[in-house]
Amino acid sequence: FAAHTLERYTSDEITAAYADAGIDILAGGGRAYFEASLDGRNIVEELRAKGYRFAETPEEFCAADELPLLGLFAPEYMPTADKRGEEYLAAATAHTLDLLSRREAGFFAMIEGSQIDIACHNNDTEVMLAEMRDFNRAVHTAFDFADTHPGTLVVVVADHETGGLTLLDGDERTGRVMGVYVTDDHTPLMLPVFAYGPRADRFCGTYWNTEIPRMIRA
Repeated sequence: FAAHTLERYTSDEITAAYADAGIDILAGGGRAYFEASLDGRNIVEELRAKGYRFAETPEEFCAADELPLLGLFAPEYMPTADKRGEEYLAAATAHTLDLLSRREAGFFAMIEGSQIDIACHNNDTEVMLAEMRDFNRAVHTAFDFADTHPGTLVVVVADHETGGLTLLDGDERTGRVMGVYVTDDHTPLMLPVFAYGPRADRFCGTYWNTEIPRMIRA
């Protein structure tokens, strides 16, 4: 998110950008890419030399009490929610917001439920639902923070839809829901944008997704 390259697959270029991005908190998977690049750089050690505290587990991350903070919890992708548990993202969100809110100048945080996309690529409803529950808890954590910190805006949006999951039938009495995926790839479906807090009204209407960062910046 803090790197700007022409290709998403240029891992060395992306991790090198994080070495100089100056961000306060970075957490997630991808440790292998930060520890060893094709040109021999170890971005973890470079960031530690710049004063970053390094957490190798979510528990270490949530126990860290100072910035800047680097948390890399898996060599590549994080385990899915059905394996890692459904409390990770909300806990990491709460700790991130707590640390950043200590800065008087305010902050911007980008928090992603990235495994929802992978689950839908696999048409795996059980994993998708577990990921959605984890993400939903993180959103509520952000809403709770906004309620106690006036001036906080929360924007919830996706980059695209995956799988084209369509609900066909259901039974309110039993709670049964039936749906089918129409693809294992991305679709061009229009996406909702949810905004909560001051200036949330700016996010009404229909617009290209490239307008969203401009609206946040404004």
